Order: sequence, then C-alpha cells, then structure tokens
Amino acid sequence: MINQPQQVDPLTGMPIEQALPVQQQAQLLQAPSNELGSAAPVFNPKDQAVASRIHGDVQQKQNSVSPQFVKPTY
Repeated sequence: MINQPQQVDPLTGMPIEQALPVQQQAQLLQAPSNELGSAAPVFNPKDQAVASRIHGDVQQKQNSVSPQFVKPTY
C-alpha cells in the first residue's frame, strides 16, 4: 500500500476522506431507430408498387400455390 499524505480536519483532527479519481467512461451509442419507434419503411411506396406488379399481391401469390401444399393430407 502506498502512503499518501492525508488532509486532516482541523476541528475534529480526523483524516478527511479523499474522493476517488473519476474514471473515463465509454460513450454510449444511440439506440437504433427501429427500437425508438421512428424507423422508416425499408422500401419506398413506388418500389413496393413496382414489386407488387411484377410478383403479384398476396392473394395472387396464395392462388399460385397448389392446394396440396396449403392443406396437407395425412
């Protein structure tokens, strides 16, 4: 243990506790926007419309699947 000079309170004669040096802390990163509720859609509406014309909407995709895959018979 290293002997460090301590300050003494003149009224009580007791040593004054020294404050510990403040350690530097890492900077916290900002939370992702999707966790804050302010996330933007991945694709803009124009791109979504083009994709639905090329690939079809949800109902057209469902209609393209054979019924044997939709309701398997055991």
